Amino acid sequence: MRWALMPSRAEEVFKTVLQIVAIGLLVLIIAVILHKGYGDVSRLASEHSGADFWRALARHIFKNLSGA
Repeated sequence: MRWALMPSRAEEVFKTVLQIVAIGLLVLIIAVILHKGYGDVSRLASEHSGADFWRALARHIFKNLSGA
């Protein structure tokens, strides 16, 4: 009864669909993070210039890492 352990075609299709959905959601999460980061850096760039921008960016990153 070795063949009884093999998944059916419907199970394979279901797993494939779930994998596609998971990849799509992962892409969406990454896109949201990149969009938020781009907006934050753009805002900082418009508010600060030169070396002050890099200090503001470092403060912003460390503030976000701490959860504040």
